[in-house]
Amino acid sequence: MKKLSTALLLSTAAAFAAESQVYTGNFFDENEAYYGPDCEKDGSAFNGAYYTGNYESPFKTYLGKTDAEIQEKMDAMWDHYFKGDNNSKVFFDNGNEGYIKDINNNDIRSEGMSYGMMIAVQTGHKEEFDKLWNWAKNHMWHKGGDWDGYFAWQRRDDGFGGDDNCAPDGEMYFMMSLLFAANRWDDDQYRKDALYIMDKMWNNPGHKLFNQGNYIIVFQPLGNGNDFSDPSYDLPAYLELISRWAEKDTDKWKKAVSAAREHLYKSSNTSSGLFTDYSAFNGQPQQYNGNSNSTKYMYDAMRSAMNFGMDYYLFGADSTREIEMATRIINFFEKDGYQHARFNWDGSNPQEQYTQGEAGANAVAAIALRSTPGSEDKIKKNLQNAWDTKFMTGQYRYYDGLVHYLAMLHLSGSFKIWKPKPEVSEKEVTANEYNGINIANDTTFYSFESCKLYKVSAKPEPKQGFNTAISLNNSVRVRSTNNAIVIDNAPAGTKYTVTDMNGRILSASRTNSASEEIRLTNKGAMLVIVGNKTYRVSK
Repeated sequence: MKKLSTALLLSTAAAFAAESQVYTGNFFDENEAYYGPDCEKDGSAFNGAYYTGNYESPFKTYLGKTDAEIQEKMDAMWDHYFKGDNNSKVFFDNGNEGYIKDINNNDIRSEGMSYGMMIAVQTGHKEEFDKLWNWAKNHMWHKGGDWDGYFAWQRRDDGFGGDDNCAPDGEMYFMMSLLFAANRWDDDQYRKDALYIMDKMWNNPGHKLFNQGNYIIVFQPLGNGNDFSDPSYDLPAYLELISRWAEKDTDKWKKAVSAAREHLYKSSNTSSGLFTDYSAFNGQPQQYNGNSNSTKYMYDAMRSAMNFGMDYYLFGADSTREIEMATRIINFFEKDGYQHARFNWDGSNPQEQYTQGEAGANAVAAIALRSTPGSEDKIKKNLQNAWDTKFMTGQYRYYDGLVHYLAMLHLSGSFKIWKPKPEVSEKEVTANEYNGINIANDTTFYSFESCKLYKVSAKPEPKQGFNTAISLNNSVRVRSTNNAIVIDNAPAGTKYTVTDMNGRILSASRTNSASEEIRLTNKGAMLVIVGNKTYRVSK
């Protein structure tokens, strides 16, 4: 049994009384941009970060990395890929413009440009974000004409040539990064640009980003590219947000959310958990004349693990199937010893060496195992793989380097859902404890209660002439049985709280006897706060 500090629970994103949707913390960055809790209008309850505002890094909770160590790692990544020398950087500054370059292919791709914008908005680098968006607008974005609203997937670094057709993962990342930028930097022009793109994804007369019958994103909205998909383009977490923030076609966007989750699940091999680069709408491998490896787990396919892992921790709405997918693919790579990179769909015919991008993507998928008993070592191994991955240099640094970078945003707690500014009400309280926050001095914090956000000004209660606090000794024990959590040797009346590892309250009350049995159906790792001490147990 491992004892944890109470501070782990009472961090800025700690959540209490989840059954009544109460979360306490800060939830704003230094410029008052909001990334805190939210709730569903229909009363649905999920425990993803969208609802809790909890973005605590699994590097911290599983590997014991400090906030300073994590920030140092992320700062070093930025310096390497955006500010480094010509053997490390992929971002190239060009005055009021800038671009991300595929070094191996010597071109500029919508994929890399949109990845760069997502990295910039999540790490707070507005100058580089604007330079990337200026380049994409000036040289890739079609405003009018046959491809109105879409982006040319390829250009030379002088902004010309290449291919005017689109690559849909670029459109997805452009839309999402612009919406985040609009909210984080309070700039409505970003939102207007995003809304223009979003409109054309459904309403361009000649090109639809999603199949009009099943709402699955297509491989390319052109010719027979409309007849199948690429599962690594399925980004249900992004579609969830777009469906909330769109001004039109909201029913279609909502259908696309469900379609993306369904297609990802069907595209995951039931044995290996692997995906193929291209797949039919029913999830089966899709042959394509332009790619002889389209039916294999190759370069595109590795991103699928990051996509469903992201959806799991941000929303949790499809958690049962995403846990199943994570279990399959992580168990497969465990058996392989994380040695190989390319496989047939069923996991046969291993080829090439495990890559930096896979280390990152699989670590994000492994987050979905956190409630699965016996998975802690697997989670730690994947997190350690991602943490230990060396930043890439040389000819092939662009693709795997950026996929690993995106994954590290999720794993470090740096990736947040930047939301429109909420309404905030004022509240004053006098108490020694409020929604899990200990109040020893005058303090201010935010409290999200029943779908409303309050700025709480708190003062401690006046001291009484005697001390009624219960003092715990070292004889207190917390243990688990098949059906319950048991607290032994705590005086009757001791306050306790039981949470899952995401901070969701499972039970909270006071002990009635020296051996308190708390009956729970939940399984897996849990945190039990007894008085002023926190214990970790597995059930």
